[in-house]
Amino acid sequence: MKFPSSTTSGFETMFWPQILGHVMQKEFLARVLVSRRVHHAYLFFGPSGVGKKTLALEVAKALLCPESLDAGCNRCRSCLLFDASLHPDFFLISPKTNTIGIDEVRDLIERLALKRVLSPFRIGLIDEAEKLTEEAANCLLKTVEEPPEGVVLFLVASQVLALPRTLVSRCQKIAFAALPEELVAKYLEEHKGLNPDLARVLAFASSGSIGEALHLAQGMEDALFAVRSFLETVQEGDIFQAGFWLSQHREELRRILPLLAGYLRDALFVRLLGDCYHRVAVLSQEDRGFVERLARLDSGALRRALAALGTFSEDILSNAQWDVACFHFLLKLRGELS
Repeated sequence: MKFPSSTTSGFETMFWPQILGHVMQKEFLARVLVSRRVHHAYLFFGPSGVGKKTLALEVAKALLCPESLDAGCNRCRSCLLFDASLHPDFFLISPKTNTIGIDEVRDLIERLALKRVLSPFRIGLIDEAEKLTEEAANCLLKTVEEPPEGVVLFLVASQVLALPRTLVSRCQKIAFAALPEELVAKYLEEHKGLNPDLARVLAFASSGSIGEALHLAQGMEDALFAVRSFLETVQEGDIFQAGFWLSQHREELRRILPLLAGYLRDALFVRLLGDCYHRVAVLSQEDRGFVERLARLDSGALRRALAALGTFSEDILSNAQWDVACFHFLLKLRGELS
């Protein structure tokens, strides 16, 4: 969908300044609130952890507020009940398992059909809507096609292609992108008290997702030490120990692989740019010595090691046989780094 130009008003600073980025999306939704030209169903889609659900909740709160036409007054009974997760006209579905079933959707539809209690709207929000079963999505479709008066639905999804086309086509679609790494790092520094080096690590490894960055922050320093040890083990030629370590950390690969790539990438930059490369973007100050040792390798070897890492990532994402993919990756990595 097209958004209005972000240069035409100050809505993006007046509305939801606590939500990072997404200026055009916030401005568009601010205009919806002011005009009260509300669509009956919205689909917020984009990467996980970038603020889609948070913004959807804020818009829902504002629509429910009877005292204000902007982002909500935060003082009335409606706003206070919403903040306490007790609002009688708001219903949230979050998946308790890997799916959202038809019974949950039926219950939501029944609740939305009841008379409004406190606010001008009754609102339903389905988080991780891509987990709707086919039956549940089809059940929801009728409500989306013929919504009761005053009902607004918000669907929040990270995998929009997993939703039925018929359901998607009947929603007002609002796309979200990953946040700039610099913005994520600044948030982690200013609001979470992380040191700048660790904040840069997390911003890179999370690919612009604050939610992912906060998740990765748990045990990140230990993870960095473990990844350095892994690379040193490979350089020493012990691929069996390295393979055992990878097997033990299969569930953490989404944290580990970006860090591996970060070490190799920064080593390549140091190799190519030398003293001109002052910003080791992924790693903390204490890791510079390790990066500089890696940078003694031939630039071609570092490129091939990065390519091998990329192939390994693709293999495991495509459910290739783990033992084979892991063995080929470690052989290639040892050949390039030794």
